Amino acid sequence: MSRSPEPSQADVEVRFEDLYRREYPNLIAVATALSGRDGEDLVQDAMLRALGRWSTVRQLDRPGGWCHRVLVNLCRSAWRRKLVEARFIASLRRDEQSTIGPTEDVVAFWAAVRELPERPRLAFALHYAGDRSLVEVAAILGVPEGTVSSDLTRARSFLKTRIER
Repeated sequence: MSRSPEPSQADVEVRFEDLYRREYPNLIAVATALSGRDGEDLVQDAMLRALGRWSTVRQLDRPGGWCHRVLVNLCRSAWRRKLVEARFIASLRRDEQSTIGPTEDVVAFWAAVRELPERPRLAFALHYAGDRSLVEVAAILGVPEGTVSSDLTRARSFLKTRIER
């Protein structure tokens, strides 16, 4: 019985493309299970790291296992970042002053303002909501100050009729 020749290094060498095709579906499943969302970005990061270290990774007994370990570490890091972010946002909410929000009358008033033609609407919003002077509103809109004054007068007149209904 003849003995089969030892496989050459070329026969044993793992190609990155083969590893990628073989491991990708399982890596996606693990990433999705651990992250609770589509894990494709995490898998791509893990595979990029494998490619960057390919000269070392390809010589491992289980290159796919290395990729899974990297993926698990990436998932842990993403989870920790989410926790830190959630704590930070929660701390901001504790420090923020909360308001009740606008009343129905205020909402209805600004809805009426939005019915104005463009220039009077802009002038009104800039002057009253933006707390801008007539000079500033005129400069922002690129019109004379008298035009802004006239637009505000027309806007107030229109709004008075809308509100009195």
